[in-house]
Amino acid sequence: MRSARARLTGAALVPLLLLTTACLGDDKDEDAKAGNAAQSSAPSAAPGAAASGSAAPGGAGASQAPGKVLGAAELQGLLVTQKELGPGWTVKPSQSTGYGSIGMKAVPAAAKCQPLLDVMAGSALKPAAYAAEVLESAADKHSWVDLTIARFESADAIAAQVDAVAKLAAAQECLEFDAVNTKNETTSYRFVFAVPQPKLADGSAWITVFWSDPKSMKDPTGTANSAEIQLVRSGAVLVKMVGLSESRAYSSDAVPDAQVKTQVDKVVKAVKG
Repeated sequence: MRSARARLTGAALVPLLLLTTACLGDDKDEDAKAGNAAQSSAPSAAPGAAASGSAAPGGAGASQAPGKVLGAAELQGLLVTQKELGPGWTVKPSQSTGYGSIGMKAVPAAAKCQPLLDVMAGSALKPAAYAAEVLESAADKHSWVDLTIARFESADAIAAQVDAVAKLAAAQECLEFDAVNTKNETTSYRFVFAVPQPKLADGSAWITVFWSDPKSMKDPTGTANSAEIQLVRSGAVLVKMVGLSESRAYSSDAVPDAQVKTQVDKVVKAVKG
């Protein structure tokens, strides 16, 4: 969705999300080695089988999702195709070997902002099954979108996470805050929430995020990283599109709304059985 990006021009378009800048850096090949299914699949990576698999279920003891229970193979079949995307994007296999990235912890003063970090990193809840691919932008070879479809054991658990993000977006809260990694290194974040927020399936959120070290974020002439994040939940299934750029000189991209709807419609239809 372009509305959030349109409001960020000039110095504000300096990038803000790898969630783990201090740990993973900016190199997308290093990200892929870290097994980051949400953010690590580089369009320049060697061709291979699209990522799909199973992980430890999230939400222990929580209720099962209503509707059809989808496995990895079925989720793989739901990924949007080249024909469905149309011109402007190229579908490529994901090179990631796992779901999620290293988690970050919001500083105590920004504890209520933790759901943003959790849903972006995919570290708090592990899916029972997932599939992924990369959408490369024809207009900008420096940017791409990592697309994942994940099914969780508990619809309630993933719903709570997405709903928490949607509430922060609606209230325009957590626009700027800091977080630390396991080495106690600090990363500063700045968020822009699309206005109005989309209303898709059982829950959704459109987010633009910038991140870098605190010093760079405070410098108007400094540079940072950026990502466009599109989240849509249907039952226990989460569709996540993360637009990224390989260079701080370029802004990240987002999948147009029509193509997002195409992907979401496929998932909703499958979940309903």
